[in-house]
Amino acid sequence: MLRYRGKKITALNIVKELDSFPKVQEEIYEPSTYDNIILTALVALFGLWLIISQIQYVLQERYTYKFVTDIEYATKLQIHIDITVASVCDSIGADIVDTTGQNMMLFGELKTDDTWWEMTEKQQNFFNEMRNVNEYLRGDFHSMKDLLMLKGFRTYINTIPIFPVRDTLPDTLPDACRIHGSLILNKVTGNFHITPGKSITVPGGHVHLSSPFFDSVATNFSHRIHQFSFGIPIKGIIYPLEGELHVSRNESDVSYKYFIDVVSTDINTHLAKVKTYQYSAKDIQRIISHESGSHGMPASSFGGVFILFKLMKIIIDKIRKNIYCSHIVGNSHSREKS
Repeated sequence: MLRYRGKKITALNIVKELDSFPKVQEEIYEPSTYDNIILTALVALFGLWLIISQIQYVLQERYTYKFVTDIEYATKLQIHIDITVASVCDSIGADIVDTTGQNMMLFGELKTDDTWWEMTEKQQNFFNEMRNVNEYLRGDFHSMKDLLMLKGFRTYINTIPIFPVRDTLPDTLPDACRIHGSLILNKVTGNFHITPGKSITVPGGHVHLSSPFFDSVATNFSHRIHQFSFGIPIKGIIYPLEGELHVSRNESDVSYKYFIDVVSTDINTHLAKVKTYQYSAKDIQRIISHESGSHGMPASSFGGVFILFKLMKIIIDKIRKNIYCSHIVGNSHSREKS
């Protein structure tokens, strides 16, 4: 005789009976396929891209711009000059005047070094890079905010550019003159010029003396501008005249004129506050010919390099915009809507 003793009670059976959720039969499970793996990988990569893009969004510098009236009339203006002219130093002179009529000796002194017009390979590469940036900006860039702190375009953009020192000396005599240095000017309209002969200070201004008082060698005002900037040098700021090159076909008198509008610029970041300057420029080239009635500058019948600068009465206030967590959330939400 068989005796029914009931269902065997175990702890596992008790747990199974307490679980009221329906069970899925084992034969319903689908094995993983390559399509599912690829889809999972794509979703993971998309999520990683979102994270990286948000990090880049936070790290990217953003600035706002305001224009205010410049009332700091008593402040001084620092100017940095580095120009090479295709004439020996004994035959030319450089000086600067402004509308105040002050003695130019109060502004400081520029150095003149005998050099060679032909550059070394290292110098040529550096100068070509400046020229390429200059031409690119004139052709494609027109926004002030993009010009002010352009990054990622050239190797020297993130450093203060310094023209390389000549490492080899030619066997010939110097045929050019490098004029360089820094001056402290009044914050008014001024005129920097390089002309034949030398200048002598006289009451009320200065006069230029040329041959027979000084070297009578013919002057050639072919020139290249390595540096021409105002204020405290700051890495990343673009100065339009840097990399400018003009070559005269012959040694006839040629007048090169540059007209500059200088604007005060205050840069405010979370690290520091800096006051500097930026400018726009245009140039005119004219051959001096007394026979045809072209007599050059009113104060001189010679050719030369003339840079006339005018201070604008506004200040560009450049303020760094801080990014907070709320901005990140809002940016992500706007991307999802789009």
